[in-house]
Amino acid sequence: MAILHLTRTLPALLPRYVTRFSCIGPACEDTCCSGWTVSLDKKTFTAYRASKHPELSKTFSTSLRRQDSQQGDLNYGKVDSHGKDDRCPMMQDGLCSVQIHLNESYLSNTCFSYPRISANFSGQVQQALQLSCPEAARQALLAPDAFDFIEGSITERPDAIQQVDADDGTPPQLVHDVRIFCLQLMRTEGMELWERLALLGVFCERLATTSADGITALLDEFAHLVNSGAVLDALRDLQPNHPAQALVFATLWSSKESPGRTERQREVIGMVARNLGADDDSGVAHIDALVARYTAGVLRLPQALEAAPHLLEHFVLNEMFMHLFPFDQSNPYDCYLELVSRYGLLRMMLAAQCAAGGALPDSEALVKTVQVFCRRFRHDPNFSPKVNQALKNSGWDPLDKLYGFLRH
Repeated sequence: MAILHLTRTLPALLPRYVTRFSCIGPACEDTCCSGWTVSLDKKTFTAYRASKHPELSKTFSTSLRRQDSQQGDLNYGKVDSHGKDDRCPMMQDGLCSVQIHLNESYLSNTCFSYPRISANFSGQVQQALQLSCPEAARQALLAPDAFDFIEGSITERPDAIQQVDADDGTPPQLVHDVRIFCLQLMRTEGMELWERLALLGVFCERLATTSADGITALLDEFAHLVNSGAVLDALRDLQPNHPAQALVFATLWSSKESPGRTERQREVIGMVARNLGADDDSGVAHIDALVARYTAGVLRLPQALEAAPHLLEHFVLNEMFMHLFPFDQSNPYDCYLELVSRYGLLRMMLAAQCAAGGALPDSEALVKTVQVFCRRFRHDPNFSPKVNQALKNSGWDPLDKLYGFLRH
């Protein structure tokens, strides 16, 4: 059969976990073929509409829709999903009928690439995985060496590789040096994760006001701070602000109205709400109950994380690597605010699992919560800007106040 979409094999920088991933098909607990609108690029949409395949033509004729004309060729059309879990009509017994009856070159760009995110960033190709995929989440969050970076290769469609450069015109080598420093900082031994995040905030605040000529000196200064340990005593005097953590992140959480579009998502979202004291009828928790339950849960969370000691660190590393931190927003400090807000929301969901007393969640339950968090929050392009604006409007965006959010 003819090839619809061509691919290229390119050298790329990869976290080791990417090389271990493969789709588990019908065994997937929260399949990407349910709960999402499947977008179609123009080439795929046109081929499906013209298809006379006896097993597929009827579905193609009844289930494809044009997107808004402003969406462009990459989001030219979509597939109408159906049923309680919004299942793609091309799904048969847990497998894609397009791939079964045609071949993978006939998959849309979205379906071919997910959960992979590939980018050519200032001349270097890289790939990471979205942790909204259960198997990708397991591979990224549990293995101790998941974030050993290696030179490998990827096979991808050229259209699916984002072409990215720093918005402020920073030279590629300096961009590379800054990104490597930030990733290495998150892997520094002898510092707790919240301490690394606090120091990262200081760096991003300084970077936002530093010209390209001063970046090398800034990197040297912070490398010395990390190596000397001089900053740790000051950080360890900081105290957590559990009531503020509970109220701010619960407010951000409640801004997403949907309980999830699949059974797995509804299960986790419901658990978080109940464990934080939400009323069954209104879904709203009383402030005192919310703060008390969150505080109890977040204090037990370190014990729970002994079952998956790399989970939060690897989540942060994946966010930073995949989203080109700290160059994916107009300035590095806005990038940092988004990272802290995502970290805080996830920590609230994990703390909720520990808030009800009894047995602590095992590694499987912790990974499940991260995966559902990513499906609920990370695929909404409007959510992160909304979070940043909410932090600024409430006065919680200055770094000295964010410290109280970081420590648990």
